[in-house]
Amino acid sequence: GEVVHRMLTATQYIAPLMANFDPSVSRNSTVRYFDNGTALVVQWDHVHLQDNYNLGSFTFQATLLNDGRIIFGYKEIPVAVTQISSTNHPVKVGLSDAFVVVHRIQQIP
Repeated sequence: GEVVHRMLTATQYIAPLMANFDPSVSRNSTVRYFDNGTALVVQWDHVHLQDNYNLGSFTFQATLLNDGRIIFGYKEIPVAVTQISSTNHPVKVGLSDAFVVVHRIQQIP
């Protein structure tokens, strides 16, 4: 059977800005996507941190192009990323990939 390591989903990401965002805390917040066959754009508009609404709203996007390029764009980041709390959720910017290699070993009698 297939073995999927439970940490793979935590270690594989494309993150223009990963934090404890919650679009439901503001009526003005949206997460939208657009795909035209050559580019997929995901945009976070006026999203707030769940545990610190008063920091302000964040607006940013990630674009994945069919030639393999990835572009991050930032319109509104009200504080330095280093000031965002990671207590309730990891704070990350960038890309991460992972894999697991499973080897069966023969037991020694």
